[in-house]
Parts: sequence; C-alpha cells; structure tokens
Amino acid sequence: MIAIAKTKPSYGFDIIKAEIPKINEYEVLIEVKYASICGSDVHAYVWDDWAKETITEFPRVLGHEIAGVIVEKGKHVNSLNIGDFVAIESHFWCNVCYNCKNGDFHVCKNTKILGFGVDGGFANYLKIPYTNAIKVPDNIPRHWISLMEPMGNAVDTVLSDEIAGKNVLIVGCGPIGLMAVGISKICGADKVIAMDINEHRLKISKEMGADYIINPKTENVYEKVMEITDNVGVDVVLEFSGSEVGFKEAMKTIKEAGRLSLLGLYSKPFEFDFNKYFIMKGLKIYGIIGRKIYSTWYKTISLIQKMNLDPIISHVLKLEEFEKGFEDILNGRAIKVVFKVS
Repeated sequence: MIAIAKTKPSYGFDIIKAEIPKINEYEVLIEVKYASICGSDVHAYVWDDWAKETITEFPRVLGHEIAGVIVEKGKHVNSLNIGDFVAIESHFWCNVCYNCKNGDFHVCKNTKILGFGVDGGFANYLKIPYTNAIKVPDNIPRHWISLMEPMGNAVDTVLSDEIAGKNVLIVGCGPIGLMAVGISKICGADKVIAMDINEHRLKISKEMGADYIINPKTENVYEKVMEITDNVGVDVVLEFSGSEVGFKEAMKTIKEAGRLSLLGLYSKPFEFDFNKYFIMKGLKIYGIIGRKIYSTWYKTISLIQKMNLDPIISHVLKLEEFEKGFEDILNGRAIKVVFKVS
C-alpha cells in the first residue's frame, strides 16, 4: 500500500510504500475511503516546535481524521462486521490509569494519538482497536465522515454548558469554528456572531448559519457586539482561534455570569487581566480537549444529520495530491481538505 509519512525531521511529507498492517484478535483493519487534514497535520508538515516535540520516530504515517470500511476483524470483535462504514476515534486510551477508570478516557494519562504516537490513516489501510471504530448511519454522506472527528471538538465546545436562547460569539472561523456556528444554531442559540480576519471564512460562516459577522481588521469588535446585543454583551464566547488578540477582543464583549469555552491553542503564554475579565465577571470557564468517549460521538451522529458540511469542504483531492492540499491550507486557499483514498 501507499502512505503519506514524515520520513525525516524537516519540512514536508513523502509518499512511501508500506505493508498492509496485520491485526490482532481485538483489532479491525480499515480500508480507508476518506481522510481529511487537521491543523495538527499542518504543524507536522511545516515541522514546527510542536511537531518536533510530538513526532520522535521515523517514518511516521500521518492522518487521524479517517473514514473507511472494515475489511477484516479479530476473532474477539463481535460488535462490528466486515463491510461496516466507520468513523475513527483518534485517541487510544489505556483503560488502566486513574482517569480511564473514572470514565474520562478523553484525558487518559497515557493517550496515544493516531498519526503521532502510532501510524495513522493517510494510507490505503489502517488498523485500530475495534473500540475506536464508530459505525455510522447510511444516510450520512461518506465524504463527511472523516470530519466527524474534528466535529466532536466543536460539539463539546458548544455544548459544554447551556446554549439554547443564548447570544454567542464564535472566535475563529476555521473548520471547527464553522461547525460550531451550525451546531449553535441547531441547538437553539439566539444570535450567533462569527468573528474572523478572513473574509472568505466569514462568508462561509453565513452559509453555516451565522446571524452576524465581524472582521476585527475593519470593525471595532466591542462596539459591534454591543450594538447587536443592545449593550448587554454575549452570553457565550467560543474561542477557536488560538489568537491572543482575538481572545482579548472577545473577552471585552462577554457579559457578567457568562460562559467561556476554549478549544484554540495559543503559540505562547501571554499576560491577561484575570481579575477584571474572569473573577469579577463571575464567568464559567471550560477548557475543551478531544471528545468525550463515547457520549460526544452519539451527539455528533445526531447533529451531523441536521447540518450541511459541504460549504466547509473546499478541496477533495487524491491522497497522492497531498502537497497541493497542505500548501493551499498554508496559503489561505483552503478551508477543509478531504482526500478520497483509492
């Protein structure tokens, strides 16, 4: 089979030939049909500091947003069948640490992530523990299914507390932020405001259901939000940008006793007035990591059937065209890139 791998500690990936993985009695073999690029894959592609700390073995096959068909299963796999179309939970948990024993598999102390700690799914075939294969209904478009992995992050961010009837500011309209726009509307949010410096992404946010858009380059964020909310401020800020400037602008707009949910990761620490904006406002603050296993998957399966993800998908490419996908993301020409794997 062919696979896309980081073969050396430098910029870019390579196409390699690899053996089809051999499964054990508790695993399934997936024939990969679709795979999509995550921001963390881009970090690995450009070989930044995060990637240097994360990828320590070469070659490493990348890819953790995966969808495919089960073509082989171990003898102890009874809940899945050959021919099932599945999404993939990308976090491998240990089942023995304190967090796992308390049901918090998403924060397992010994987590390995597909494509980083173990070989991933930018390949023709992938083996995984059968517990990581999520069978999906037939009515979900197959080219959307790899997006269910990052969509779970959006689901947990939006639904970390009440959303129905709330005014919401979504900071950062990358793929997950755009998904959060749609999820917020489906789950009953009142006014959904999308904020980004990219006009094309703001346009897509309108297609996903945003009621208002703000470009901080051309508008005063605080003044615009106050105008939209009758000088009250937003009930909820959902932060996906990982931008220090975006975060600080958003925090000015949140009302007292509001809610902040953070998924975006910041490139470096920064100073912030916690007294004024967190403590004295009495905010509820949530840090979001991964997806809850398995409750988020059930929510995602339900919500994806009420959404249209096609506006988010800017590219559908062959796996062999991976360089175009990554370079277009880096050059701002792509939103979500999906590989159709032959």
